[in-house]
Order: sequence, then C-alpha cells, then structure tokens
Amino acid sequence: MTEKKLEKKLQGKRAAVTGASSGMGQAIALRLAREGADIWAAGGANAEGLQTTIDGCTAGGGKAGGRGYDFSRWREAGDAVREGADFLGGLDILIYCAGTRNFDLLTDLTDDDIERMYDVNVKSFFAASREAERVMTPQGGGQILFMGSVSGERARAKRSLYCSGKAAVHMLAKCLALEYAPLGIRVNCLAPGLVDSGRVKTMLAGDAEGATERVRGIPLGRLGDPEQIAAAAIFLLSPENDFMTGAIVAIDGGALAG
Repeated sequence: MTEKKLEKKLQGKRAAVTGASSGMGQAIALRLAREGADIWAAGGANAEGLQTTIDGCTAGGGKAGGRGYDFSRWREAGDAVREGADFLGGLDILIYCAGTRNFDLLTDLTDDDIERMYDVNVKSFFAASREAERVMTPQGGGQILFMGSVSGERARAKRSLYCSGKAAVHMLAKCLALEYAPLGIRVNCLAPGLVDSGRVKTMLAGDAEGATERVRGIPLGRLGDPEQIAAAAIFLLSPENDFMTGAIVAIDGGALAG
C-alpha cells in the first residue's frame, strides 16, 4: 500500500520575501518553499544568513535566489520586488518582513534616527506594495502580507517611533486591501507579539528582570516561535483562506486581549 503524498498548499506559487536573512522572515521563506513556492529572498547586510535561506529553499528541489538590499534607502524595496518578479517569472505573493527597531525616548531621538526608522519601517512598505501591484495586476491578482506588530495596536513608553511606524503599516494594509480588491489582490497583516528570534533574544538577554516581566505579561506565559509565525502566514496565504483581506492578525499569546 503506497503512502498518500500530502498536497503542498502553495505549489507553483512565486513569492518574494523581505527580511529573509534571519528570524521570522527566514522562517517564512523556508516554510513557503516547503509548501511548494519558488522564492526570491531579499535580505540585508547578513549575507551568510541570506545564503542559508536560499540554500534551505532549494533543498527540496524548488527554485530560489535573492540578494541583499539596504532598505534605509527605501526605494530599494521596489527594486527587490521587481528583481524578484524578473527572477521568478512573475509574482504571486509578497511577504514584507523587513524592519528595524529603536526604543529610545523621543527627546533622545536624532533627526537621522527618525528618518531611518520611517524609511525602513514605513516608506519601504509603500515602495514594495506599489511595485507588487504593477506586477500582479496584469496577472489577474496576487497576495501581499505585511509583518506588523502588536506595537502597532498598543502604545508603550519609549516606543513612540516604533509603535507609530507599525500603526502606519497596519493602516496601510487596510487601505490597500480596499484599493487593491478590485484588482484581485488581497492584503493582510500579521501582528506578532514577543517572538523568540535573534533581535528579541539579544534584547532580553541584556535585561533578565525586564525579560521576566515581559513574559509575565503574556497570558500563555511564553515567547512565540518564528515557526508559529510562518505557520500562520501559510494559513493566510493558502487557497482555503481566499475571503480574508484587510485583516490585522495578532499572534501574541493573548497579550492584546488583556
């Protein structure tokens, strides 16, 4: 008796993933490849991590490529989408995970800090989405999935720059869902809470007391995992979920419920 082969949810889809060198972006790119998608992995300065992602995506026999970009030069986000579509022969899915952080008091922020955060965390989303629409519309549609944050829904001290940028991303997702729906393009946004990825590990490792307090504020009592975020992304992108657009989906262990 032969074992039934499981159907891959995204077989033949062409996906560009930014922030793909590490953390949630890397986990999503690898999971999409396992589900049958071909991948363009757009990373940053971490060339080794990006190559690990590309190699992992091709391990199952799929097509994958990519390169590093500097999204503080926000127009490069449009280049990443365009080059990804050229490599893949079109684009069905854009996952936009690129981002940076700054958790300083407003009075400690420089003009350069503000410009860099908004260039990476907001403007680059506009550039990537605009280019994705230009590619997807002639094809008859596609999907865009943003990486937001619970910080886009909840204000915190020393987070004015980060929270306001993520709130802008959440609103952009909703606006584009309305704007792009007639074009056959769905737009949604994941809003993770604390996830056990590289940058969070580094941040919490330097503040054991603060780390304990942060975890105490999560009803499930633990950090999330990048693989859980990737699993949620697969559900949002899968064919059985084709009636969802304009949604901000929190994956936060219940933090926003309190």
